[in-house]
Amino acid sequence: MARKLSPKQLEKRLRECQKQYARIKARIRDVGFICEGSLVERWTSCGKPNCRCTGDPPQRHGPYYQLTWKEQGKTVTRRLAPEQAQLYQEWITNRRELEALLQQMREVSWRAGDYLLQATRTPGETSESPSRPPKPRT
Repeated sequence: MARKLSPKQLEKRLRECQKQYARIKARIRDVGFICEGSLVERWTSCGKPNCRCTGDPPQRHGPYYQLTWKEQGKTVTRRLAPEQAQLYQEWITNRRELEALLQQMREVSWRAGDYLLQATRTPGETSESPSRPPKPRT
């Protein structure tokens, strides 16, 4: 059971949550373009009998870059030039950063909600916080 905080302590903690939330919002503004999916580097063999890729040791062709994502329940794959791959990798990294920041916002919001509920609770009510929704899959 959590210890009961005084109204001043609750107010102070709520202000801390608001400041933390504002800092996270400011970081979100700086994220930049985002892209969903994953990027892989592929090396392939062509199968021609006298090609270097069939030698010993094989020297495969590549690298080839592929971006894969889900669209309407289907997996979509697109081949990218090296410059495009670098750009999309940055955008994928931005998306992961955005997801982490949103998770931090959810956690701060839950803490703030707990403090607000505790501040409005009457003496006879329990001090248990409401059940939290499940975390989204990443």
